[in-house]
Amino acid sequence: MKKTFTAVALAFTLSACANSALMVETPNTSSYKTSTASISYDTSNVDVDQENIDYTQNEMQEAFFGGDKPLFSEGSGITVKYRYIGFDEGSQALRYLAGPIAGGSKVLLEVDFIDSNGTMLSQVRAEGSVSGGFFGGSNKSGIKQAVNKVADYASKEFGETPAE
Repeated sequence: MKKTFTAVALAFTLSACANSALMVETPNTSSYKTSTASISYDTSNVDVDQENIDYTQNEMQEAFFGGDKPLFSEGSGITVKYRYIGFDEGSQALRYLAGPIAGGSKVLLEVDFIDSNGTMLSQVRAEGSVSGGFFGGSNKSGIKQAVNKVADYASKEFGETPAE
């Protein structure tokens, strides 16, 4: 019992407390489906350092095109155009020292889904936040959570259903 409690406490300490949410600003009302996508970073209206921009682009590439069963192939079926509209890296040191009560990190992505004719089909906002974890947790956990919300939405709304 004592070992179990210690293992659970250690796992909690090592894990970052990351949360995410997706808000649909402009719902998709089309029946547009595609198997291909391209990802495009648009100029953000908040300051974001290049390291986090590059990390976000890599996570978008992985979420959409990576793994054994990619959601989409690279192509021009739908353009996923994203930008930061909120970015607060927070303080990793404060997250480490005070846990979930100080130093939180929050990112907010706005994403347009544009068909091959240039028509915007939908717009969403994805939020990711980190409030603690081992060595304060990385703000990149919040980015990853937000990107995964965007990829799931894109797959459900615009992905072609694979043949069975």
